Parts: sequence; structure tokens; C-alpha cells
Amino acid sequence: MSDNLAVLYSNEAIKDFGSTLRRALRMEEIQDYTSLIELENAEREEDFADAVRKFLRRYETHARRLHLRRPAEENLEKLMKLVSDYGVRLVRAALISHALVRGTRDEEQ
Repeated sequence: MSDNLAVLYSNEAIKDFGSTLRRALRMEEIQDYTSLIELENAEREEDFADAVRKFLRRYETHARRLHLRRPAEENLEKLMKLVSDYGVRLVRAALISHALVRGTRDEEQ
């Protein structure tokens, strides 16, 4: 893996949003596969931004009711900066990859 990819995959914003998407996919009360598909289909920066907006809107409904942790505002800004710097394809791959791997023990329980 190139240094650029290592930096991208270890970025805190990617990890924050990835773990949030993981929660949204794996929690029985949520199972938000729609967001996964929308992110997967995002090709342009605008599409990616729209997919993130829709994901956050859906997640917010469950987060309030279930008292779930939300991604940090600063990480939203960093995520969009990464899209500008690395492109949608690589950021999308890193984000979804983090969502689909096994999380920490606390996240898995």
C-alpha cells in the first residue's frame, strides 16, 4: 500500500464515519443498506456529499432514539477535504472498507 493510501485509511475522519456506517449496517434496529448502496454508487464529489447527507439524516433518527454516538462535525469537514484531495473513489473505498471490517470489541457487542 502506498504511503498515500496508508494515510487515507488511517485518517480519523474515515475511521469515525466508517464505524458509524458499520453501526448503521449491523444494528438490527437500523440495518441501513440504502446508505451503503448510495455511497457505493457515488461517482462525483457532489454525489458523495449527497450520499453522506442522506446517511446522516437517516442515522440521526436512530441516534436520537437509541442514544448512539454521532460522527464529529470536524470529521465531516475532514472527510470532504479528503474527497477533494484523494477523489471520491479512494475515499469511498476507505470509508466502506472501515464499515465492513470487524470493529473494536465495544462496537461489536
